[in-house]
Amino acid sequence: MKKILTLLLCAVLLPLLAGCDGSDDVAEIFTGKTWKLTYIALEGQHQWVDFWDGNEAAQQRSMKELEKSATFTVTFQGSKAEGVAGGEFEAQAINGRTTGYWSADGGSRELSTTNIRTTGSDTDALARAFTAGLRNARRYSGDSQNLYIYYEDGQTTKCMAFHIH
Repeated sequence: MKKILTLLLCAVLLPLLAGCDGSDDVAEIFTGKTWKLTYIALEGQHQWVDFWDGNEAAQQRSMKELEKSATFTVTFQGSKAEGVAGGEFEAQAINGRTTGYWSADGGSRELSTTNIRTTGSDTDALARAFTAGLRNARRYSGDSQNLYIYYEDGQTTKCMAFHIH
């Protein structure tokens, strides 16, 4: 009897498991929410990159700006077709607003941004890094609660960590 139940359970679950393709639901991850920057680190680390070259006063100014509700945010809008989502995005650093188009592949986790336009300007080191990260995005990881955008910066790969705002 136990063997029959096990076989029956396997027969019921097998079609469900076969339907899994290992691809992210990119529309669920990116769209319908505003993401707030948490930190920027080197890939594989969780410590802030020192964009301020040891200048603690400049770093503290950046952190005060980061604490503000309306700064260092990004919103992705778009739709999904066959594992790929894309559309427009809008980001706010401190004084600079960046817009453009994005596309993410749920299978490869590749992320690209194109046709980027920035209005306003930021002299803040963190704001410049935030904008550069969006311009140079190459891939992502995460889920509907946490998003990580990886970007190339010279010889290094940096990771921007976001949470839902």
